[in-house]
Amino acid sequence: MFEMKTHRCPVCNWEIREELKAGSEIKCSYCRSEFSVVLDEGAGKIALFQVGHKQSQEPLYLPRGSIRAISAIALSVCCWVLIFRDSSAPAYLLGLILTIIGYYFGFRKKLAEAHSKIYDAAAEEHEPLLLPAGFIRFFIIIGFAVAAFALYARGMLLEQDFLEFYVVLAGLIIGHLYARLASSLFGFRTLNLLNHLNGVIVLSCVAWLAILLLAGIYEDNVRTALALSCVVSFYFGSRS
Repeated sequence: MFEMKTHRCPVCNWEIREELKAGSEIKCSYCRSEFSVVLDEGAGKIALFQVGHKQSQEPLYLPRGSIRAISAIALSVCCWVLIFRDSSAPAYLLGLILTIIGYYFGFRKKLAEAHSKIYDAAAEEHEPLLLPAGFIRFFIIIGFAVAAFALYARGMLLEQDFLEFYVVLAGLIIGHLYARLASSLFGFRTLNLLNHLNGVIVLSCVAWLAILLLAGIYEDNVRTALALSCVVSFYFGSRS
């Protein structure tokens, strides 16, 4: 049987000095958290699952992520209405929407990866607002694509605030799509090489952008700064 004499408590990181055997239960001597020990015989690894831990209720009893989804949709719709009214959306609204979209993309993926069905293989995961998986992201992307066409038709797409917003948003979306495509086309080793290469590229771009900003010459190099920002956004999108 697979055994491990020491392990770190997932709650407080305190060292647990006792044998871990599949099916047993242990208690951290420091924070008193209790865990059930599960053995993955194929991988030869042990996992600790906290027992007796009560999860807080979701806001308004809605599926997890629903409040974030409503917020993202509501603010996006507000922005679209302002655009179609031929009004200029405030810069803080555009920045807030980018923050929400970036967080929403990343959080939803991490949440999906974190879910475990070890206790109930038949358990179902409810998407935000009980909508199909990916619907909200698709809705937001299509909405801003239509808004971009409206801005272009009125010659407003190249205005500073809108241009910056769409450059960063494009990098985020393209990076996200690239990651999904690459994972289906390339093998494990190729993906690792690409990840390392992307890491070198984005750090180089960050360093270049930092020089422009700290040297106070970014206003004279707006296009370069936007291109570098797009690359950084692309990387964050590819890792979300």
